[in-house]
Amino acid sequence: MKRLYALLIVALFATAPSLSAQGNSFYNATREAEALLREMPTNNYRTLYAGYNTAHANWREYGVIGEMMFPIKRGVTLGYLEAINIWKGLPIYVEYGANVQYLFGAEKLDGVKIMGVVLDTNYKTNIFALNVPVNASLRLSFEDNLIAVTPYAGLNARFNIVGKQVISSGDESLETAIFDSSKEKGAAGDSAFNRFQLGLNLGCSVTYSVYTVGIGHIFDFSKLSDEGRGHLGVTTISLGYSF
Repeated sequence: MKRLYALLIVALFATAPSLSAQGNSFYNATREAEALLREMPTNNYRTLYAGYNTAHANWREYGVIGEMMFPIKRGVTLGYLEAINIWKGLPIYVEYGANVQYLFGAEKLDGVKIMGVVLDTNYKTNIFALNVPVNASLRLSFEDNLIAVTPYAGLNARFNIVGKQVISSGDESLETAIFDSSKEKGAAGDSAFNRFQLGLNLGCSVTYSVYTVGIGHIFDFSKLSDEGRGHLGVTTISLGYSF
């Protein structure tokens, strides 16, 4: 309970620093919280994890049409994370690593009239990407270090390796490599999406012994497409093994 109390004090201090001027009681409480934090272990750690993703692209120019034509709804992730203690005596870390991610989705538009014939049109999109996150984290340990809670915040760099859009209607289909800016057949050419996005990375993980459950969200600053001004957001729920 002391460590839970320390956590609450640290959170309060972070959100309302002006309270430090209200008296010695708050000052003493923050000093006690700091002392409790210094009792927590500061060992470096590593995590292997697999995750399930939900995703959404916000198209400022295309709007709902963009969401339909380029559906990105879910995915899977496999990654590795390493954490290095950067503040002697306090459980403050820099986390860095890499993960591979496959995002995909599908939409169906009923009753599209093409050359006088009413057809259903299907849209599918998939993206295979490499993510490189760099975070600052605070690892709070409880119950004789059996349980650890680790909130984190940082940046994520996404490198889109390959992606496709498939439009099919009746017996006809059109497949486009959405990140290929070449003039080759099937390439998006001048309408190609950007291969690199930088985003904000926020989340928290809970570790019991060596098993970790985490949830995190990435919102890209960089545009997925200059033309449509699309920004991608990805939420990951993960299970991992820490050592």
